[in-house]
Amino acid sequence: MKSLRAILAVASMVAAFQLPSQAASPSDIGQWTQPFNLPLIGMHSSLLPTGKVLLYSAEHGVPGVQAYVLDPVTLALTEIPPPGDWIPACSGHSFLADGRLLVTGGQIGTEDPPLGTTECNIFNPFTLQWTRIEDTRRGRWYASNITLGDGRIVTFSGLDEYSDFNPDIELWDPKGSSNWQLLGEKILEYYPHLNLLPNGLIFRSGPDGRTETYNVSNDTWTVVAYRNVAGRFDAPFVMLPPNQNRFLCMGGNDKSNQPNGTAEMIDLSSPNPQWTYVNPMHFVRMDFNAVILPNAKVFVIGGRTNYLPEAVYALTPEMFDSQTLTWSNMAPHQIPRWYHSSALLLPDGRVMVSGGDDQTTGEIYSPPYLFQGTRPAIQSAPNIVQYGQKFSLSFTSTTPTNRVALIRNSCVTHSVNMEQRYVLLADLTNGSGTFTVSGPATGNIAPPGYYMLYVINQNGVPSVSAMVHVLPESLKILEARKTGSGIQFFWSLNFADATVQTTASLLPQTTWVSQPGTPAIQGGRYTLTVPVTSNPTFFRLASQ
Repeated sequence: MKSLRAILAVASMVAAFQLPSQAASPSDIGQWTQPFNLPLIGMHSSLLPTGKVLLYSAEHGVPGVQAYVLDPVTLALTEIPPPGDWIPACSGHSFLADGRLLVTGGQIGTEDPPLGTTECNIFNPFTLQWTRIEDTRRGRWYASNITLGDGRIVTFSGLDEYSDFNPDIELWDPKGSSNWQLLGEKILEYYPHLNLLPNGLIFRSGPDGRTETYNVSNDTWTVVAYRNVAGRFDAPFVMLPPNQNRFLCMGGNDKSNQPNGTAEMIDLSSPNPQWTYVNPMHFVRMDFNAVILPNAKVFVIGGRTNYLPEAVYALTPEMFDSQTLTWSNMAPHQIPRWYHSSALLLPDGRVMVSGGDDQTTGEIYSPPYLFQGTRPAIQSAPNIVQYGQKFSLSFTSTTPTNRVALIRNSCVTHSVNMEQRYVLLADLTNGSGTFTVSGPATGNIAPPGYYMLYVINQNGVPSVSAMVHVLPESLKILEARKTGSGIQFFWSLNFADATVQTTASLLPQTTWVSQPGTPAIQGGRYTLTVPVTSNPTFFRLASQ
């Protein structure tokens, strides 16, 4: 592992010209922690329902295959090695409704050109276990996943086991008995840029210049418009908050390996949607990341400003204001974050970045809003938010107007965040108190799964989030069967964190005891068999 001192020395040389004014304060440009060491590069990062971060990678600075769960508060690490000889590097990933992460593909060995594996696995964040599922028809290296409004997952593209582009469009139904299901075929560029629209269609905004929608129900592609910049490879894309029909693409390269700094956006709700240029970034970039913040701004981090002969890294992040469409320079980080780096929003409103080839470190950024006054504080929030249902939310705030919004937990690699989306729930008046808020109308607006619920005051200062589970249903026992000396309980596949609890009395102050055992999946439902004693026993389900 390289020493931090050596890495910092290199970083300071290549970015000396990018330092902001010495007079700038954290309330204007934010602030970084000191870099911390990691036992891997942060090639893949996913925010788990537990608030911890799953990191995995292979080679590119650390020999072999590695996977860890990181606590971003204490920086404690738990190793969770991938099963067998699977190499999940350069895979696709997205969250199931129950909070588990479905990972498609990866690579076979270290061949060049790369070979994609057919192997797929699911990571359970509550048990920290990997489970192998059915293989895809062909290998997938550099595939993209997307979660649909009903919780099913579709995977696109990637190189197969022969290093050819995989045309298969495959769907995984967690409640189905025959997976994967082939929906259609279309050759797409690697790591296609995908977002679910409020109308249920999938919008592909890149990385090539042809942007189009895909209808899962009838395997139909429809061209929407062509971007002004034909190629934005190795660059992020953003569903621009709070309007889920606006999209921003920026930077990248057109396969020439020469990065650019332009940015353009499209509004799909307009009668004739077209890509239009907006203000360019202050730095050209490729191999960088973009993070949606609770205040609806977009934080852009890392990248390279050239390709050859000697790398020059972009160490000054930028903030894009989704209302004024302008860019502002933020506090520089110390470590180059480029190819094979990742960045995601944490529950406390900070941003964690890690990785980049040969960079076995992480850094955490506190945006300016964390230095701009007292934060709202959530006092009570539900564990489960149901579609179209009202829920009670209590919080304190120093401003009369406050916004309530959800941000979906991220999973990101190679500049592509396959889950990130912002869901506006309410703009409230009357300051602090207890309010009734409506959940998202449908799963197309907020696909089922885990979200960070934020309260943001009128100055753009967010609370620490509450992790909530957005679903079409509540947690309840669906069926109970007597089996020998026990009872077999069944509940929805949307709840991987549920446990069966028992008590001998329903009197006040009673104690509920969680029963041991790991739930299994049977008939499209979770199930667990609990032994029954001779004492009267009452049962319930509870989330961990």
